[in-house]
Amino acid sequence: MEYNPRVFNGEHAEDIFAEVVHSNRMAEKVRVLENVKNEIVVTSITGELEYVPYKEKIREADIDAANNNLKFGDSKVAPKKMMAFTVFTMDELRNSRFSKDMAGGAANTGSNEFEQTVINHTLPRLGLGFERTGWNHISAATKAAIAVSDATAAQKAWAAAQPAKLVDGLLAQMIAAGTIKNQDFGKVIPIVGDSAGSLKGEYKKIYEKIPSEVLEKGDAVIYSPFVDRQKINMANMDEQFRDVFTVANGSYSFLGVKIEFIPIPNNMKAVGRGGSMGDFIFATDLLSDISSFEINKVNNAGDEIFMKQVAVLDTAIVVPTQKILYIAA
Repeated sequence: MEYNPRVFNGEHAEDIFAEVVHSNRMAEKVRVLENVKNEIVVTSITGELEYVPYKEKIREADIDAANNNLKFGDSKVAPKKMMAFTVFTMDELRNSRFSKDMAGGAANTGSNEFEQTVINHTLPRLGLGFERTGWNHISAATKAAIAVSDATAAQKAWAAAQPAKLVDGLLAQMIAAGTIKNQDFGKVIPIVGDSAGSLKGEYKKIYEKIPSEVLEKGDAVIYSPFVDRQKINMANMDEQFRDVFTVANGSYSFLGVKIEFIPIPNNMKAVGRGGSMGDFIFATDLLSDISSFEINKVNNAGDEIFMKQVAVLDTAIVVPTQKILYIAA
């Protein structure tokens, strides 16, 4: 942590101004599985049961003729342990605004105001960083597997461009589903977008591909990058778009399908059953882990301070054939 204070020689403004970050509302956007200490398995099922004429006596021929199109697929979710960590010294605060609430004595350099300021600035970033990890990260093993899979060229290019991390996020899970995992269970629906295309036209490409069963269920969500919020607001300055992109009480939708803004690349979108009971899964131990951290001395002999937060995370999607992954060239 770096801090270059002005020498404190008078009254200071009461407020401390921090950078503004997006509110992530992660638990509202995706399904969160808590209390996952080791690993669990999430199972997808698809298929229909067809009605046929009733028979009192079932014979081998009837069994052989039965149309079995139910499919199951398992995904293992095993949260990985990770941490956010930094160290800093408090002695440099002696000549800053924070000296005002330090206790008397040369050894006393603690400042409650400083610690609270750091907490207020840091916690939203930890939450957003957790959400960004859960969407964008990809492991080395999955990168390598996607490179030699039958994923689309755009999907391979995205995976190849990402640095290898600890966790596979939801974007990586969407590409891996059906290409390197559950090979017989189907893939997500790929859409090749056009970064120069009209906003309405690109969202129309997505809407046309949403499976009807997802639309009928009523919980379809288009997960879009933050920048699309501005694009939609600008488009709605032209009144003819207001029946297409609806904005009401801070909520956004396209032709009745909810839009959630998340920290993903500006050229990507993901679609499927969303929300707290949807098909996009974050697995963790305690969700509150991402909103609390420890501030303490590094050791008893010195005055160096550390800040640390520890959490676990893994992700999964279910029913990949009902998902859309949009990547614009």
